[in-house]
Amino acid sequence: MEVDDLDHRIGEVYAGRRWILTPDVAAAAAPLVTYLSERGAAGVMVVAAVEGVGELPDADAVFFTRTRGDTVMTAIRAFLASIEEPSAELLAAVDVFDPAGEAMVLGGGFSRRHRIAGRPVYGARPAAWGALEDKMIVDDLWDAAGVTRAPSRIVPVAAAPEAARELAGDLGTVWVADNTEGWHGGGEYLRWVRSPDDVPEALAFFSRCANRVRVMPFLDGIPCSIHGFVTDGDVAVYRPVEMLIFRRTDRPGLVYGRAATFWEPPAELSAEMRAAARRVGAELRRRVGYRGAFGIDGVATAEGFRPTELNPRTSIGHSLQAQAAGLHYGSIDRCHVAGDLDIDARWLEATIVDAATRRRSGVSIVPLEGRYAEAVVGVRFDDEGAAAVDLDEAGDEPEVDATMRIGPSAFGSVLMVHFDPERTPVGPSAAPRALAAVELAEELWRIDVPPLAAAPDLTARNVPSGQVEVDGDAVAG
Repeated sequence: MEVDDLDHRIGEVYAGRRWILTPDVAAAAAPLVTYLSERGAAGVMVVAAVEGVGELPDADAVFFTRTRGDTVMTAIRAFLASIEEPSAELLAAVDVFDPAGEAMVLGGGFSRRHRIAGRPVYGARPAAWGALEDKMIVDDLWDAAGVTRAPSRIVPVAAAPEAARELAGDLGTVWVADNTEGWHGGGEYLRWVRSPDDVPEALAFFSRCANRVRVMPFLDGIPCSIHGFVTDGDVAVYRPVEMLIFRRTDRPGLVYGRAATFWEPPAELSAEMRAAARRVGAELRRRVGYRGAFGIDGVATAEGFRPTELNPRTSIGHSLQAQAAGLHYGSIDRCHVAGDLDIDARWLEATIVDAATRRRSGVSIVPLEGRYAEAVVGVRFDDEGAAAVDLDEAGDEPEVDATMRIGPSAFGSVLMVHFDPERTPVGPSAAPRALAAVELAEELWRIDVPPLAAAPDLTARNVPSGQVEVDGDAVAG
């Protein structure tokens, strides 16, 4: 199989059909709209909450629900409600785009519905797969798959302080909510409890939104993830990905800032993570007949990788690595889940691992309170921090290490930093550069952001071996 062959097969699925995309921000859909159009789609409609930061998609129709929220999760939930229980205006706009009722919704974003705005969702995932994202059940999955994990306890909210006293490490404990209010992510339903002084606020928060919490020690080290893809007979596993999760220094708290692939863990840690993902993928298939993309979030501690949660879906770590190979990962996943695309897992693994090893990438996205006008600037990094470069004055090919954008979102604003793959060092964490860019943005745009720090890398620094052995097979490391 070749990349072009796979792309041709995906194009056959998309060609001649009308598609509806449902990102929360329209700008995020621009590349996919172009991808569909180039593969012969009969028409593309985008339904989004707001415009977002960056170029808007060149779609046949665009509809904005204008939903907003105070946080990332409340904004996502408001948008999901607007497409799962659509207004008469949205339904009318969809009917204008698709009068024959033949269009399909492509993916559905974070929605788990099999129909949105009166149209079927292509590649919709079974409810049993989505249920695996519940943080209250994931420890059983780690144990069944033979993955070493940190100790934890699942308790009623009122019993969390006692569990914390039993489990606390040097940096305290982490509490995470059950799904009483539904699926959640981005750390919004998580609290870092460093000492007894932090307990009252945590209790007050979880008493409002949860019946139970999972309590575990705070894991020190680089937040990271490992990603895979399950087929009927095999599991593809890719490279470790650094999660850009920053620590608040003014009070206990974490800020999710997306992901990057420049961090290079020691070969033995990479092998440990990939072996864990391969076993988890096989267990998912055994339990619920799982197919397609999944990811494991965790922390690279001094003792090794320790998982914290499962993402039974495509995530940023898949896309960052697949893009290096010229593959559109969301399409591979949706077409495979829908039964329209057979995939050779070992070919997929080798192709993505090889490309992602040679070409790294990353983007930091920090949520901001308040509304900021859209602006863009180039960034150069040095030992002193970050400096701005006016892109309008820098010429056609400015020498910048990153491009930084700011602009409004459905929950306030976002600060986005896209790292240049050719000018970002491979090996160390990308988090310090991301935070240097945040400090620069504070100077340029007077943004309101809490003081943040990067997690330490506690792993032994090794020169990448180039090959690691996983389950008896040598693959590019």
